[in-house]
Amino acid sequence: PPAVFPLSCAVQSYSWGKVGLESEVAKLLASSDPLVQIQPDRPYAELWMGAHPRGDAVIRDNRIPQKTLGQWIADNPACLGAKVKDAFQGHLPFLFKVLSVNTALSIQAHPNKELAAKLHAQFPEHYPDANHKPEMAIALTPFEGLCGFRPVEEIVSFLQTVPELRALIGEVAAEQLERSGSDDPRGVSAALRVCFTRLMKSEKKFFVDQLNMLVKRISQEGGSSSPTA
Repeated sequence: PPAVFPLSCAVQSYSWGKVGLESEVAKLLASSDPLVQIQPDRPYAELWMGAHPRGDAVIRDNRIPQKTLGQWIADNPACLGAKVKDAFQGHLPFLFKVLSVNTALSIQAHPNKELAAKLHAQFPEHYPDANHKPEMAIALTPFEGLCGFRPVEEIVSFLQTVPELRALIGEVAAEQLERSGSDDPRGVSAALRVCFTRLMKSEKKFFVDQLNMLVKRISQEGGSSSPTA
């Protein structure tokens, strides 16, 4: 059988992806298969090159009996090399992705290996992968990546000027962050943890109510200051 063969790779249409042929993912997809119809209003967010259960690449070579890359690796585990084959029980241990990002991605928290296995066993519907997810990103075009929190002074100013945010966080947590000084990083860290926990654990209905109030208030403020001719 041939040592190199073409693959048809899975595409993920997450809402944050670039749309139609604006997406590099869509362009790669179209270049690899002339019969593919790129939908102009569909987001093409990620191209997956690998053997992930939710996106196993299809082998495009009739001389090969296996239908997918995952099946081929299972039948030819020596291709991984002895160390990788033994360490990862004959599975490909990485997933190569191309991302085409149009808007900010959702907040992500990746557990370590030990916690990932535990969460996968307890909640497989929420944690489909038993592995941790160390990642390396290479920017193919100008790209901004944000990690961590805004400066604390900025968060405090939001708590003081956005009443809907303060309502979600709660007065006690907001005041704790306001009192934490820059000369006490552990105190700041503890206060941030409380604020973030309150935000992420807020009741969905309360969150939606506050968000609607914020949108309504900003809309009214924007409409009240109409420019003069």
